[in-house]
Amino acid sequence: MKKRLILLVVVAVILTSCASAPLASASSDQTQIAVDTEVSSVSQGQGPDEGTHEETLEALSDSDLTEAESQGILFMREEEKLARDVYLALAETWNMNIFSNIARSEQTHMDSVLTLIEMSDLEDPVGDAENGVFENQDLQTLYDDLVERGSLSLDEAMLVGGAIEEIDILDLQNYLAETENGAAIAVYQNLLMGSINHLRSFVRTYERQTGEIYQPQFMSQEAYDELMSSNADRGNGGGMGMNAAPQGRGQGKN
Repeated sequence: MKKRLILLVVVAVILTSCASAPLASASSDQTQIAVDTEVSSVSQGQGPDEGTHEETLEALSDSDLTEAESQGILFMREEEKLARDVYLALAETWNMNIFSNIARSEQTHMDSVLTLIEMSDLEDPVGDAENGVFENQDLQTLYDDLVERGSLSLDEAMLVGGAIEEIDILDLQNYLAETENGAAIAVYQNLLMGSINHLRSFVRTYERQTGEIYQPQFMSQEAYDELMSSNADRGNGGGMGMNAAPQGRGQGKN
């Protein structure tokens, strides 16, 4: 019970530190107004300073990682890199700050997972890899496909953002259900909060741009509806992350 209380307090501190960053669009005045309205609703998922964060995680790391937990951490390191790299590519293509802003958030997510890797003496799969280069070939293929899709139109780019965050949410929920390591739980909860807020931002921006209702692409409709109507820290399951087949129509205008 004491460890659970400590974990809840630490997670609350981490979540309280999340910062919002303004979003802007260079594509049109109409989109500029719509994206500016998102300022108060987009969390950048920023954690505390690196020193405090690492000390907190060390205090929570109350058990050795299992092989499955270790593999999950390594996978999430590259999955967060995928999100960052896709958003950087789309920011360059469409010159919209929503992508560059959330890419910065994904970098903090990568850094948080790297802390877990270093604490556990695991080998970082990212290392000095260039943008768009991945050790995991499933992620490499997904990156290539998403960047190609996101370059088709701005609407498709927003749907790509939604797809990435849905996958992130589902994978984080799965890993949270499978670990008892306090440090991993704290990091995953923080990443989950950021991904839920990012998904909401892409959904709102897509719906304002197109006048269409966003359809979940990997999550079940029921899980998506519950997530969008709940607080960001409540996200329940309803899919299989990287192993899930797309479920929604989710096709933008070309």
